[in-house]
Amino acid sequence: MKKFLALFTLIFSLGLVGCSSKAEVKDVPVNDIKDAINNEATLPVQPVADVDAKDFYIFESVKDNIQEGFVLQSMMNVNLQDVFVVKTDNVEKIKSAIDEYKNGDSFKMFADGYGGENNITAAANSILKNKGNYVYFIATNNATDVESKILKVIEK
Repeated sequence: MKKFLALFTLIFSLGLVGCSSKAEVKDVPVNDIKDAINNEATLPVQPVADVDAKDFYIFESVKDNIQEGFVLQSMMNVNLQDVFVVKTDNVEKIKSAIDEYKNGDSFKMFADGYGGENNITAAANSILKNKGNYVYFIATNNATDVESKILKVIEK
């Protein structure tokens, strides 16, 4: 019985350690994130438009909730390559604004095939998540690669 109790305690302890080892979020400037992803290897469609998130039209109603952020988009209007990163004090409001954009006509046109199969894939595989107080939206063909670079910068 003692062996069983000791084994149970060990397994339970290991489970707690495993669950508590989730990566924490560093407090970094969003420009560090932008620098990590804004290159041809990560965003192959160049040139890229770089807009302050507070000046981007979809964030007009929530810009007071934005501490800092950026929007990168392909300047070639037939290619979907969106990367938004926002540091915020209200994650849900920012995610809601991005959801409205995703469900709007300009994004849906890419999802429906404007510009070709690559845009359909980028729209279908888009990522909208947050890590701590950073919200990110990625609609590129290599969204998981972009996400891993973002997480590499912000996770401890």
